[in-house]
Amino acid sequence: MIESKYYKTWEQYKAEHPEISEREEKAMAKRMQTYEEMMYGFVMFLLI
Repeated sequence: MIESKYYKTWEQYKAEHPEISEREEKAMAKRMQTYEEMMYGFVMFLLI
């Protein structure tokens, strides 16, 4: 796993936002993790 203060896994995001319901989690989990990974990859691309 990547250790970064900018990159967060879904589990870390959910722990910081306990107000997310089970229904919302089912709808969001895969998308949020994918977007997070894409954004992190894009930022790393810009820095290299």
